Amino acid sequence: MTDVTSAPRELRKGANVAIRDLGGELGGLTVFLDSRGHDGETIDADVSVLLLDASGKVRSSADFVFYNQPIALNGAVHLRDKLVPEPDSDEAAAGWSSDVVTLELDDVPQEIERIVVAASLDASTGRTFGDAAAVRLRLQRSSDAADLLVFVIEDVTTESALVFGEFYRRDEDWKIRAVGRGYQEGLAALVTEHGIDVSEEAEEPEESDSPAVTEEAGVEPAPAEDVIAPPAPPMPEVLEEDPGAATPATPAKRSVSVRRPTRAPRLPADWNASIPADDGNDWQAARLFPVAGIGSGEEQERRATSALLAVMSMVREFGAALTGRCGAPRGTITTYIEVPFGQDEEAYRPDGVIQVRRGTREWTALVEVKTSTGRLNVEQIEKYVEIARARGYDAVITISNELAGGDADHPVAVDRRKLRKVSLHHLSWDQIRAEAVLAARHRGVADATQGKVLEEFIRYMSHARSGMGGLGDMGPSWVKLRDAVKSKTARASDKATGEVSARFDELIQHLGHHMTGLLGVEVQSLAPREAPDHASRRQQLADSGLMFGRLKVPGAVDVLVVGADLRADKASAAITIGAPRGDTRPLTRVNWLLRQLPDEAKDSIRIEAHMAGPRAVSTAALLGKARQDPSCLVPEEQREIKAFTISLEVPLGSKRAAGTGTLIGSVKGATTTFYADVVQHLRPWVAKVDG
Repeated sequence: MTDVTSAPRELRKGANVAIRDLGGELGGLTVFLDSRGHDGETIDADVSVLLLDASGKVRSSADFVFYNQPIALNGAVHLRDKLVPEPDSDEAAAGWSSDVVTLELDDVPQEIERIVVAASLDASTGRTFGDAAAVRLRLQRSSDAADLLVFVIEDVTTESALVFGEFYRRDEDWKIRAVGRGYQEGLAALVTEHGIDVSEEAEEPEESDSPAVTEEAGVEPAPAEDVIAPPAPPMPEVLEEDPGAATPATPAKRSVSVRRPTRAPRLPADWNASIPADDGNDWQAARLFPVAGIGSGEEQERRATSALLAVMSMVREFGAALTGRCGAPRGTITTYIEVPFGQDEEAYRPDGVIQVRRGTREWTALVEVKTSTGRLNVEQIEKYVEIARARGYDAVITISNELAGGDADHPVAVDRRKLRKVSLHHLSWDQIRAEAVLAARHRGVADATQGKVLEEFIRYMSHARSGMGGLGDMGPSWVKLRDAVKSKTARASDKATGEVSARFDELIQHLGHHMTGLLGVEVQSLAPREAPDHASRRQQLADSGLMFGRLKVPGAVDVLVVGADLRADKASAAITIGAPRGDTRPLTRVNWLLRQLPDEAKDSIRIEAHMAGPRAVSTAALLGKARQDPSCLVPEEQREIKAFTISLEVPLGSKRAAGTGTLIGSVKGATTTFYADVVQHLRPWVAKVDG
């Protein structure tokens, strides 16, 4: 390998260099497309990659990597999450942001001769790359994050799409060329030049008073084969597609939609599949992480720590996701277990240590782990913070099944004065599981073997004996509070009321992590956190037995409101969607909503139509009745309908633990079922533009 100096090679527009001359002949490369605005303002660009054959065109739409399709060639080309500089850093102050692509050039099939790396801006914003203060391409070696090359693009003006550079084959070697070519017409013009037809978006359906509408009249049909459609997360069989396989009898379509996703992501088809029945044999599949032999809680914690830290260091995508949440740079991860330290003439042994190296920088964190019902100890955590501060380490990370309820950032209240030089972070097993599922099944793991290791770790976490199951019950005060609410003797000042209210906030976080794993997007819990609101919610729980929280799903029409009514013994989920505006009749607005709800949606779903005006007036009906007679939701005097609230109620379990017949199980079931039946099908009304 050629020696590489600390300074990266600088390229000018049109220049090229062989990858092997940069010290990157192994093919593992990370491409950064950096941009920044003026006065610290960021430029929100979208990166895309085109894989071209000898004709200079893509072979099919599978060779187009962008925000609707982030992986190609079994992970050889992978669009990563946008990289935002660390807070308070010089890069953050300057407004830099980076889009990231990883390339494994050795895994690119021979018929791919050029790899074009570009970025584009959303046309609706009216912005161009000329609005940027600086635009550049950087190249790193993935194995050690060594900077190899930088190309600063200086002559951009009104372009809304820009080719930064391209990788191309020459005499069996890969080279990179600094391009810097722009397109005023945007991403559509760029991809059309390289063999992709941009599909026209479907027209909005004509308004109709009839609820019986065919696919042609407004229900979005399934996308044609090989046409990229916005809604669904990529399925494994799509990610494993081999573009180099024999050409099928029917040529693959190249038509794509470059519209950004605006619909809620869909649940996988088997989200509620049951476990297959026992086939009568006693064979058990071999486990990479066995649960046999787990006895004491100490052994459970030791195995959980060792398995987690080993997988973090082995599976780069998973390790980077977790350490990134704790403030670490993206780099090479090394992990250790039970490292001894001496402090104040005493011996201490944290459960683990994580080190991340990027160039000359080294980030170190001490790790404390609890499993099952183990609780974090404030004295122990504060001692680890002292050890970290004395040695110049960066962070202390705690891991347990606890979730920070109420208005806390951490399950344990640590003296904030001790955290001036050492940051404290908490990762719940729920959060870790969600990150593992995101990496393994949605974002993708470049190395197939590492992907199997991560799947085995998910399997281990899901076993009851692992102690990594996440939120397990509603807390020791649950039964007391439940009975007090039913007898109307609960008070807002009672300790049990506050504890159960905070535990319900934890349940909302648990639901967010659960839905993140199912949908493949970051679902954010929005349980109210301000102290005055907590007081009012404790009062509401004591007075009426009501608890609620909110989930924000990217692409959904609104936040998803999740609730539990202890008096009525009901769990609920609800969402509100704005009605069509303009000169449309109330019945037309009702039918517009009914068309979006699938046939399998339960008749017991409730629809409430809210009227415009100063007074809170509404009509309501169950979905079954509304389907038979949509006019039952039409208000008297044909008043304007401004919005609809759709909700589902199911029986509320009364048991403390998780599972069937419990509050946790019934709230989770109501949320997931409602999402499947309603939320993922809803699209906001969009006004037509004449001409």
